Amino acid sequence: MKNKKTGNRKVIIWSIIGVLVLALAIALYLRPKKTDYTEVRPTTGNLATNYSFSGSIEAKNRQTVFADKAMQVKEIKVKEEEEVTTGTVLMTTVGGGEMKSKIAGEVSGIYAEENAQLMPGAKLIDIVDYTDLQLKVQVDEYDLSAVSKDKDAAVTIHSLKKDISGKITDVSKEGEYANGVTNFTATISLAKDNNLRTGMSAEAKVINQSVTNVVLLPMSAIQFDAQNSPYVLIKDSNNLPKTVQLTLGINDGVLAEIKSGVTANDIVLVPPTAKSADFGPGAQMGQDRDESTKGGVEGGMGQ
Repeated sequence: MKNKKTGNRKVIIWSIIGVLVLALAIALYLRPKKTDYTEVRPTTGNLATNYSFSGSIEAKNRQTVFADKAMQVKEIKVKEEEEVTTGTVLMTTVGGGEMKSKIAGEVSGIYAEENAQLMPGAKLIDIVDYTDLQLKVQVDEYDLSAVSKDKDAAVTIHSLKKDISGKITDVSKEGEYANGVTNFTATISLAKDNNLRTGMSAEAKVINQSVTNVVLLPMSAIQFDAQNSPYVLIKDSNNLPKTVQLTLGINDGVLAEIKSGVTANDIVLVPPTAKSADFGPGAQMGQDRDESTKGGVEGGMGQ
């Protein structure tokens, strides 16, 4: 009888231990898991968004000399690649006529020969001023408000991997309609650079919007709720995450202007599931748009 009571007592003890172990396991399973947040500190700085337009470099001044009447060439006074000034005699005719340069530049092509008989309109000589170059770009009607005469532009020469300064000198008053949109031509004068060549491709950036001394936050740190309203998690006084709604300004595709919600003294907590793709539309952030064949808005952080 004693052995039977002892056995029952062991069963009860092991049952209690089993219940405790099970309860502990459930508690551990149900315990809120610690989130591995990434800490991001807002910064203060400048931000700008740009319109971008592509085109090719060309000479601002060039002259093509044509025969104005039937003539016979007597002597060609210049050679290709020779520098000439305004009024330089380029060639003479048997009849005593002279063909002169109307611009200063370089003789880029000679198309006549001495003693040749020429008809009116025959092409004789090309002169190009390679020291004064410009960039012409196409601007669609929706971006026309971004360009105006005397506005500065930053021009990137892709083949040279360098940036030079430029200024818009003209915007055409008449556009050309094609594929459902009207394009206008903007002409941008370029700073002198001996490495520039006509025909080089270039990209001109014109400031769209800019702000200075504002709070900036990486776009990847910003989340959106079910109503597509932006918010972040910040570390509170107890080192716990706290949800804060944001008011956003402009963005350059990487950084966003924070008008209200956080300051440069806050610590933003970014959960591992947050992605830059969460930076959705509808939150004053629709600055960029795909413009593969014409000018479009793009971001650029101000320095």
